[in-house]
Amino acid sequence: MFKGVGHQLEFSRILQETASLARSEPAKKEVLSLVPHLQKEKVERELSITETFCRLLSERSIPLESFPDISPVIEKLKVEGVILQVEDFLKLLKFVRQSEVVRKFFYGLEERFSRISYFGERLKNLSELKERLEKSIDESGEVLDSASPKLRSIRRSIRTTAARIREKLESIVNRYESLCPDRIITERDGRYVILVKPAFKSRFKAIVHDRSSSGQTLYVEPLSVVNDNNKLRELRIEEREEIKRILKELSSLAASEREAISESFSALVEIDRRSAVARMSLKLKGTFPSFGDEIELKSARHPLLLLSGKEVIPVDVRLKKGLVITGPNTGGKTVTLKTVGLLSMMAQAGFLIPAEEGSRLRIFKKWMVDIGDEQSIEQSLSTFSAHVKNVARILREADSDSLVLLDELGAGTDPVEGSTLAVGILTYLKGRKAKVIATTHFTPVKLFAYKDDYYDVASVLFDEETLKPLYKLAYGIIGRSYALTIAEKYGMPGEVIDVARSLMSAEDKLAEDIIKALEAEYRRLESERKEVERLKEKLKEKERELKRLEAELKEKESKKILEFIEELKSKAEKVLSEKSSKEARKEIEKIIVTAKNRAEVLKEITPEREVKVGDTVKLLKSGKKGKVVEIDKGRKTAKVLIGNLKVEVKLSQLEPVEELVKKPENLNLSAPKPSRFFPELKLLGMRGEEAISRLEKFLDEANLVGVKRVKIIHGHGTGILKKLVREYLKTSPYVSSFRPGSFEEGGDGVTIVELK
Repeated sequence: MFKGVGHQLEFSRILQETASLARSEPAKKEVLSLVPHLQKEKVERELSITETFCRLLSERSIPLESFPDISPVIEKLKVEGVILQVEDFLKLLKFVRQSEVVRKFFYGLEERFSRISYFGERLKNLSELKERLEKSIDESGEVLDSASPKLRSIRRSIRTTAARIREKLESIVNRYESLCPDRIITERDGRYVILVKPAFKSRFKAIVHDRSSSGQTLYVEPLSVVNDNNKLRELRIEEREEIKRILKELSSLAASEREAISESFSALVEIDRRSAVARMSLKLKGTFPSFGDEIELKSARHPLLLLSGKEVIPVDVRLKKGLVITGPNTGGKTVTLKTVGLLSMMAQAGFLIPAEEGSRLRIFKKWMVDIGDEQSIEQSLSTFSAHVKNVARILREADSDSLVLLDELGAGTDPVEGSTLAVGILTYLKGRKAKVIATTHFTPVKLFAYKDDYYDVASVLFDEETLKPLYKLAYGIIGRSYALTIAEKYGMPGEVIDVARSLMSAEDKLAEDIIKALEAEYRRLESERKEVERLKEKLKEKERELKRLEAELKEKESKKILEFIEELKSKAEKVLSEKSSKEARKEIEKIIVTAKNRAEVLKEITPEREVKVGDTVKLLKSGKKGKVVEIDKGRKTAKVLIGNLKVEVKLSQLEPVEELVKKPENLNLSAPKPSRFFPELKLLGMRGEEAISRLEKFLDEANLVGVKRVKIIHGHGTGILKKLVREYLKTSPYVSSFRPGSFEEGGDGVTIVELK
């Protein structure tokens, strides 16, 4: 289900990069097999564990090194009476040593890591098996003398017998130097022999075992060492039998611990896999998103671009139901699609995501993607046909738990038919209640999305002067593709551009003008927003400075009172030293205690603020906000309305809250805000009364939405409708100014209105 989509969204590449951070082959395989979880509780649990591992790894290293895959050994141990090979025990020993080190590490974690401390319990105590293996097998896989007393005794006898044989043979080669010029002592078939010339037969008796490659010498066993060689062979047979017995005994011990070994191995592999996921999350500077019905990614960055070391410009993405992204080809629309899909899959697979704190995602059960322009060569399909086939499958399977990502919707065919097909697809997905993000260059698709209540629109901003994309989504506006602008900037002949512009229909030109005006308005509002943010931050800095000064003042006053107390105490002691009156002593002690108590209280309390009826205030203890409805100055209390609840609070525990924006008292708060508003009104062919009624409603909606400029299309005709419109505009409280349209805007047949 996830394989094809995971490849398109490059989720598989993230898994490959993460697998390289694992220490063991089994953990690498587990990382590569990760898939998104589909239940919210499971996803949040996985992310919580990843976050805890990240916190742990940012402070210290888990003592986890490479360890062998012992799953084949565990399978062997399921067979009753099985005897493991020395190589198996060597793997088992390396694993058990690693398991014990990591087990002690997790048992020693502080309480704040309790979310993952259970791994210490899953890693079982295998100390008995470890000690037995260490006593029996060395690092090279040899069975040690210490494996059993009998083996030690046999090997001692082997060494003694072998030494005796060599001693006898050395004596012979030294005595018969002419027959043994090379003085070689070696073994043939497990028996010690010497290399001699064929003439040895006249000097001593021996058994011939072999002939040298040159044929000039023989390998012989002198009769004087035959009995010792026989004994040596018997001892080596005993040694093999004892080693077999030891391996059988060790196998039996390992089999008795099979379940503990299996559980520990699974836990160690999981620790390795989770550590790899956490390391990747740290590399990406990932955060823990919350989950709801909508997506809101703040400063999201594409993970693979981050890992490549390239500069990554973050993008903010908001998805309520559907989103149609417009703008030039170079603006990063496709990267935005992939970023949303990839981060969604990663989060549901347990990765922290590269986005700012406070980002939100939705739990999806299906990811459906149509991105790219690869042709389906195997099926002899064109680019457009391949896309249509893919989208048709998406439409059959899409539902309310699906995230559908469609790049360049409707492209690859006739623009008119492609546009109508794209609108049909978006309408169908709306009916299926799927979450949809689509990109398009087609104006009819842009206008459909702008007017439809299911889809939001956003444009990728573009700098016309530098021809550089700004990689920022502007919501609520539809963007131009800048095809002619880009062509002109890159040297396309002016005649070509002129012909292209002349072929644009009046509606295309109008749409282009409206979109251009919307972009300009967005930029102005964005500039104002940034200025407001700057002023808010400046206000916060002032507030912090005032609080700091207030604290310093309290500290100084408190210090003065304490100094006064010390002075008072000193004087009191002097009085008491001169007079012994018990009553005087008691009275002075009361004064000192009272003064001390007042000093301590002064440290804690906050000076009373000036609070008036009608003020919005914050309760210092709870942080809740409410409206002051009554003040009792005698008791120094106020009654505060919080929601539907009226509570009595001390004035000292209230803090006035400044309301940055106050709504005019005469504003009709019950007026519904239009879900979609298009800043253009066509009155062509209407009668005067009908036209003015439509104009009045249109201006009401424009005021509610906050649009600053609109276009009224009334035409030329007899001029009566134009005159009525402009007379009405003079009396409208919403209008700041108006003018006839320029030649490009439609001339005197339209009126451009600036709103307050």
